[in-house]
Amino acid sequence: MTRFSHADRVHNRFRIGMPIFGFHDRLREGWRRVGGSIHMVAAFPFDHPGEPVSLYDYAPVLRVHDRGGDWVLKRTGLVHSDDEAIGRWLTALRGLGVDVVAPAAHLHPNPRCLDDGKEWVVYRFVSGTGYHAGEGEIADAGRLLGRMHAADPPEGSALATYREPVVRDAEWIEPHLALAENAIEAAGADRYSLREVTLARLAGAEPITGLPLAGCSFDFKASNLVFSPKPTLVDPDHAARIPRLYDLAVALLLFHCDLATAPGRLWTPAEWATFLRGYAGHVAFNNAELTAWPSILELAWLDQGVWILRNWPEGWADAKDRAYLLDVAAFDPAVFPLTPPDQTLRE
Repeated sequence: MTRFSHADRVHNRFRIGMPIFGFHDRLREGWRRVGGSIHMVAAFPFDHPGEPVSLYDYAPVLRVHDRGGDWVLKRTGLVHSDDEAIGRWLTALRGLGVDVVAPAAHLHPNPRCLDDGKEWVVYRFVSGTGYHAGEGEIADAGRLLGRMHAADPPEGSALATYREPVVRDAEWIEPHLALAENAIEAAGADRYSLREVTLARLAGAEPITGLPLAGCSFDFKASNLVFSPKPTLVDPDHAARIPRLYDLAVALLLFHCDLATAPGRLWTPAEWATFLRGYAGHVAFNNAELTAWPSILELAWLDQGVWILRNWPEGWADAKDRAYLLDVAAFDPAVFPLTPPDQTLRE
């Protein structure tokens, strides 16, 4: 069975320019100069568009206003699935009432491959507010992820499919761990504790198969949501069909990553319970998922957690983000049980 690693594909975003955890100043300045993006706008049949405005310092995420409203033009189909599969999946989710952006139908074909050989898409611009870790925001985010997983329209079957998460080996872990230890030590924490925990989890890591799959954004975190007042997922372009349980674990680890208004930590146990209650209002875990959850958390941490500890120097340089990273390093799966109150099991 195919195993997958979001971190490997996220790493590719450093080479192809997708937003991820901060980037180099020269690229920041490059994407502030939006004049070079005019040809991208011209490739779509906008109705008298104005000059595009960059929404992100590190990648081409452009706001375009025309007579029909406000739109976002961005790259798609560059991490896991191709552009058409992602577009059909999002359109199906929207048709089921799930709050995600979807390709603007009147700009057909949308998405499309431009002369640069890259895949681009136009979504309607979503106005609203950011995340501030309020209880209602957390509950609503859990409901949105649960609705996405529960909807699972047939169009999701065309997404790239990975039936089990990657099991990291020592060859991958060691260089990541060595640099993560240096960052941990520079932050005044115990590098040896990180090594001990990592190697213990690595020794017990085993493949996990047979879990329910769903179409997943594979990047469900607060920085990709806009609240107006309910959350809408505005960056779905890393989508794949994966075990829904792994997508939930990744959300737990990364939800507070790379967002100025998020707290510098993982969720508290109470916040996790709030998110999980919202999620479980739409998804009932089966026995296989309940059994696998502790192991899934450890696999997600070995992949996502160790990767981010090693690959986010900008985070270590910022006091709030450094606190978040130290919390990731000290992650204890036992703090985040899967079963919320009144959970109904399914075989």
